[in-house]
Amino acid sequence: MSTILIARHGPVALPAPRFPSRDEFDAYVRAYETAALTQAPPPPDLARRIQSASTLFASASPRSLLSASRLAPARIPIVDSLFGEEPQIIPQIGGRWPLICWFSLARGMETFHPREAARRDALRRRAEAAAQILIDAAQQGSAQENSAALIGHGWFNRAITRALHQSNWRRLDISAGSGALGRVSAVSGYAVFAPGGAKFGD
Repeated sequence: MSTILIARHGPVALPAPRFPSRDEFDAYVRAYETAALTQAPPPPDLARRIQSASTLFASASPRSLLSASRLAPARIPIVDSLFGEEPQIIPQIGGRWPLICWFSLARGMETFHPREAARRDALRRRAEAAAQILIDAAQQGSAQENSAALIGHGWFNRAITRALHQSNWRRLDISAGSGALGRVSAVSGYAVFAPGGAKFGD
């Protein structure tokens, strides 16, 4: 049976500001893009699944590539910037707010603001293209058991998941990782999909 595993990268070694200003949030988002990982070992179950995948993909970000090297040291992933995280919108507001508020407002603007409709369309199209790459890899060849795995990013992983659902791939297994959002959005969280038709959450 063909399967696709979508995982988020490991924990980033970057101190999170508690109540950043807009400029401090912007600086944190920029620093996150080049940050290394913490020394926390990857989950053994995720490492086993990644190592056994027929084809391994990663985005071009340092945190994705470092996660790949830790999860599967003997593997060389196929690196594609198409799998990169969707850039953050930096809200034009003043004051100091909890970091989660900045992220929530940034992603909320992207998801609901009428001015960001073109951005949403571009994200959907990119996710559909990424999902098709994974589907093609999972279904290539004549092997009865073939799989594709991606080490990607929380927000864009969710978009890929929606695209997989629309292509009638169902979720077989999940691991919530260590984050409250769970599944493909949690640090080191993952979900496994197979052709089927039933639609689930991320």
